[in-house]
Amino acid sequence: MPCSNKDLCGSCGWSHIPYKKQLEQKLSDINGSFKLKKLKVDGNPLRCEEILSSAKTEHYRNRMDFVIDFQGKVGLREKGKWWRVIDNHPCFIADEHIDELFFKTRSWAQASGLSYFDRKAHTGLLRYASIRCTSTGQTMINIITSAPTDESEENQAKLAIEELGKLTDPTTLIWSINHTISDVSFGDELRTIIGTGSIQETINELQYTISPNAFFQTNSSTAPLLLQTVQEFAGDVSGKTVLDLYCGTGFFAIGFARKANRTIGIELVPEAIIDAQKNAELNNVKVEFHDAKTEEFNWKELNPDIVILDPPRSGMHDNALQDVIKAKPQTIIYVSCNYKNFARELVMLQEFYKVTAMRAIDMFPHTPHVELVTKLECRK
Repeated sequence: MPCSNKDLCGSCGWSHIPYKKQLEQKLSDINGSFKLKKLKVDGNPLRCEEILSSAKTEHYRNRMDFVIDFQGKVGLREKGKWWRVIDNHPCFIADEHIDELFFKTRSWAQASGLSYFDRKAHTGLLRYASIRCTSTGQTMINIITSAPTDESEENQAKLAIEELGKLTDPTTLIWSINHTISDVSFGDELRTIIGTGSIQETINELQYTISPNAFFQTNSSTAPLLLQTVQEFAGDVSGKTVLDLYCGTGFFAIGFARKANRTIGIELVPEAIIDAQKNAELNNVKVEFHDAKTEEFNWKELNPDIVILDPPRSGMHDNALQDVIKAKPQTIIYVSCNYKNFARELVMLQEFYKVTAMRAIDMFPHTPHVELVTKLECRK
């Protein structure tokens, strides 16, 4: 069902465009960025010719962060207006389980008796309700609050959140406390109210643990295509060393560990590395995980045959990019969720690497975003 508030909410800015046209536009935008940077392969303009559609085009997102404003409105922000919340507004790109839990959580928040966070005065408790689910039916509700001002408010909050658990019956319920005034949808102190504090996802028969603050691919139905593409581009990894930079919770590294001779993951977020280690144990595979900044870790001594790059939307740190160029691994598989930044970095990479395969994967229907997977092989 199309969004009823598409003119106000920016979550699905392309929902008015027929899906086939969205795919065509994404390819056109990718190739436009390449043209702007004058990127070429064998003297011809570099072009991405293939885009895979999302397995689901509606109700595909497995995580939504809903804002609770100072008036007790619960929903998503208005487009371009961070201070205004569209009350009672879920999202048609969110999983149906999230929609169901959203309405119950909203009703709870407005009847809880807890104060609401004022983002200008920096007072009040309730800030966000982050809701996640998995393809296996597990659910997580993460209530983000300010730090209670005293023991009485702390007890009141705990009792109220416990009541939310009775109303929603999630797989796990977390109370996250943000001790800063930063307006972010996660806390620095986590208290598990129900369950183990994490949920599990299954992608291509691999098991992944997802904790409250961990990043995970937001489109579970299409994540298998992303993993398969990276594995296809890497080719036969038997006897080889695979290095996964920006490895997060080990999504790609875990997928290579059973066939590669050696698999290594590097990630700067300590909590993500903890999850990654759990995921390796969960799948009974061996991966060497390092908690470090990619640009500060001397990974070149590991002599990887294949390097997977999956940086954040902002792209690679300049030092990390220079390290890749200096190390010159034989094969790079670059996974980019920001093709503009990738095009900028490819200007430097193409002096030493040749693009031999490329595929876009639409992980984000009804938005301008898209994943782009590129295979680069070292020039002789």
